[in-house]
Amino acid sequence: MKQRSDKEARPLSFSALIVEAARDGIGQLIIERDESVEQADRRLIAGILRREGSAGFRYEHAAPHEHPLLWVSDAVAWCYSSGGDWIRRVEARVTRL
Repeated sequence: MKQRSDKEARPLSFSALIVEAARDGIGQLIIERDESVEQADRRLIAGILRREGSAGFRYEHAAPHEHPLLWVSDAVAWCYSSGGDWIRRVEARVTRL
């Protein structure tokens, strides 16, 4: 797999995610706010939604404190990187696909 910069990877990831989410009937996506890329995100997402004809799909940028699911993955990753008993504590909440 080719290593990509964030500048390359973000549009590719969003494109795949939004197309699949809209196709699967998911109505809303909440994206962690990063003011340095928010305008670019909005342009990219608007283009994808126009191209895919997904008028009912909504998205919003939000700060982590506004939506717990934006920070819980960071907490789980922290547990794994800290190791030891932290992994045991979080393991029951993690599903591997």
